[in-house]
Amino acid sequence: MSNINNLKNIMFDLGGVLFPLSISATTDAYERNGAKDAAETFEKKLCDETDIAYRYTTGTCTSAEYRAFCNNVFNTNMDDETFDNCWNAMILCYPDENRILLQKLKDSGYNLYVLSNINEIHVNYVEKLAQWPVGLFVKRYYSNEIHFAKPFENCFQYVINDSGMNPAETLYIDDRDDNIATAKKLGFNTIHLTDPYSLTEQLNKYIK
Repeated sequence: MSNINNLKNIMFDLGGVLFPLSISATTDAYERNGAKDAAETFEKKLCDETDIAYRYTTGTCTSAEYRAFCNNVFNTNMDDETFDNCWNAMILCYPDENRILLQKLKDSGYNLYVLSNINEIHVNYVEKLAQWPVGLFVKRYYSNEIHFAKPFENCFQYVINDSGMNPAETLYIDDRDDNIATAKKLGFNTIHLTDPYSLTEQLNKYIK
């Protein structure tokens, strides 16, 4: 990868990019709270491709409805706090290295954005965990708020139209190859990040 001389914007996915993820941390937590075969149930009924997950990700299903659905499929009766703690367990940490990196990029004059497939419980958690300084990002595009989700083109097009960004001047970083494929199709420069702990190393190949 070579430097992009006209790079003005950097847009980040959250899970698997700024925040390392472990789905097994969540399914293990559910099992500790009475769910049997949580990993198999999650894969079959709660993964990204299922209807309930898509509706929750795009904000057409409330957190209360999602908790109730999950308690039903897990045959559990977790209270809201217990459920949320289990659900948020997949978000392992917010590395200090990423905190420093974002501030460095901001101070260097880049316009920073977030585009994430996310839901209300996770939004509340990551916002509290990160404590981002006011003005660090130009805007954070959360799927549950904009009602569009990746990898569909209308999600990226919404961001382009709303922000006025030029994809050719924008670097997009995501851990999923289907999201990267759509971004490339629309003219974004991309990094397919397979190791969230290599973010700084990968970005250093692009930034000035």
